[in-house]
Amino acid sequence: MKDPARENLAKLLRQFMDDSAACSAEADVNVAERILETHPAPLPSPEMVSTIKALMIASAARRHRRIRIFRVAAAAAATVVLTVLIGRYNAPPATNRPGVSFASIIPAAVWDSDDLAADDLDLAYFTSQIRQIEAQMRAVEAEETETRCTDSVGELELELIAIETEFGKGW
Repeated sequence: MKDPARENLAKLLRQFMDDSAACSAEADVNVAERILETHPAPLPSPEMVSTIKALMIASAARRHRRIRIFRVAAAAAATVVLTVLIGRYNAPPATNRPGVSFASIIPAAVWDSDDLAADDLDLAYFTSQIRQIEAQMRAVEAEETETRCTDSVGELELELIAIETEFGKGW
């Protein structure tokens, strides 16, 4: 019975060499295998096997320790970087101009007052205009004859919107 491994070796050698060189290389491989079969390598002692196993375990433990130290150091560095970024992001911008206190823009009398509409002239004017337009709209809806004849509900609403827009720009 023929050995398939020997046939594969012969085919492989013939792909790279001519027939005479392939036969010579195959004969060399056969001689080398016979020498190895007649002189087997001695088995290692049980102490040597246990020493090799202990060295492999120690090497794996060192590698595992290095990886763990690297992971801890990377996590600590990421924490520091994240903390610094958050701290810099929440820090107020450094400017050379003094801050504006909005409370100093409005007079203290207005802050202390209970009726802001009466103390602020612009606010009082706009409030009176809004009340007047509301009264006119009620009169138009009730069909009273005392209102101006050109006023309609649509015109009054447009005037009210214009006043409210102007009022909103004032603040």
